[in-house]
Amino acid sequence: MIRDYDDVVQPTILSQPITFPISNKTCLNRLIKAALTEGLADPNENNPNEKHYTLYKQWTGCGMVQSGNVMVDRLHRENTRNVVLDTSSNLKTFKTWGDSIHSIPGKPMAILQISHPGRQSPMACTVPFDVTPVAPSSGLRARLVLPGWLGEFLGSSLIRPARALQQEELPAIVQKFATAANLAEKAGWDGVAIHGAHGYLLSQFLSASANHRSDDYGGSPLKRQRLLKEVVAAVRKATSPGFVVGVKINTKDRATDGIERENECLELIRGLSKLEQIDFLELSGGNFEDVMFLHKANKSGERGFFASYSERVVKEVKLDHKSPKIVLTGGFRTKAGMEQVIESGSCDMVGLGRPIIMNPAFAQEVLEGKIAEANCVAIDMPFCKAMLESVLNNLWHQRQLHLMAAGLSPDFGLSFIYTLLVTFVWVYVCDFEFKGMRSKSKKID
Repeated sequence: MIRDYDDVVQPTILSQPITFPISNKTCLNRLIKAALTEGLADPNENNPNEKHYTLYKQWTGCGMVQSGNVMVDRLHRENTRNVVLDTSSNLKTFKTWGDSIHSIPGKPMAILQISHPGRQSPMACTVPFDVTPVAPSSGLRARLVLPGWLGEFLGSSLIRPARALQQEELPAIVQKFATAANLAEKAGWDGVAIHGAHGYLLSQFLSASANHRSDDYGGSPLKRQRLLKEVVAAVRKATSPGFVVGVKINTKDRATDGIERENECLELIRGLSKLEQIDFLELSGGNFEDVMFLHKANKSGERGFFASYSERVVKEVKLDHKSPKIVLTGGFRTKAGMEQVIESGSCDMVGLGRPIIMNPAFAQEVLEGKIAEANCVAIDMPFCKAMLESVLNNLWHQRQLHLMAAGLSPDFGLSFIYTLLVTFVWVYVCDFEFKGMRSKSKKID
């Protein structure tokens, strides 16, 4: 049978496999389901469940599927319903979760993103257990300040001021990351992605605005890198040679960060590359203090948020066969844009977030030539823009994940206000009371 030319799937660089430099594991193509916080775990046990299994079977076409934020310490979370992986976790549930990813045709890599929130931990997570968030430093200069007048109010109302970690506490935190990675491998996951971006603890140590220490973990860019490098080394030591290890870092913390911050990131990339322990490096940006960062960065167009900086990395950092593969995530909406950044050498792989929320088969359809552009939704708020616009965008898309986890389809007509109210009541009222009752009963016991 002779097929019309238009019916033939044209070759694309996105479908080419890629082999990682340290683990020597091969990913079947260049598309990654990016880490997206789901908020689906039970707020007491914080194990994966049927909702996770249902959700993660749906992302066809990706060579790698990353989990959302998995906390390494159950007393420190960025969401009451985060999954937590520690020695108290039920590994059978993690195995089932990983197996749900491996059940996708092509058997994509299952990568667990491991994280510690540091000061970005709301009272709903800390107050019921009488926990104070931790950070590199404390005091007014190091406090978390959310944008706008509404951000000021919410930040002071919903997040406790953090205390500074003592140097003797840091080895235990490093060990928590190593333990989580070791347990992930035992549960059958292919690797982990260490979250060193978006203002979480490891990112806070890297940031001059959050880290005002004068010991071995602060005071200079090199010293601020130390904790992340120790975590990478510990994770690699705690796992087998064939286990994939990736790291996510910020190119900038805020849109206003200048060339000095970019130069620091270049030095960090050089330092991480020299370790010869990392398979991929994901470039990102922003934190809770500049939640509009990605909206501003989106002006870069279809090439994604961080392509320009990645070009500088490739040009100025001497990458060799042992250097980590570069991943760009965020802002990609077209097949042409994804192909262009890889063909130009700006990156090796592309991470997808919102396009595969609204269409779980987006990656598969791109590879099959059925679709060239994602159908995404962006909220434009007329007031409280600095805080509400990004928050509502994030919560609205997280709510879509909840629909998918329930076996439903994404809903393009989902109410934004309903989403905000449901999420707030769920996390800051229901979960707060539920966890508060549980913590009190434990104290009584």
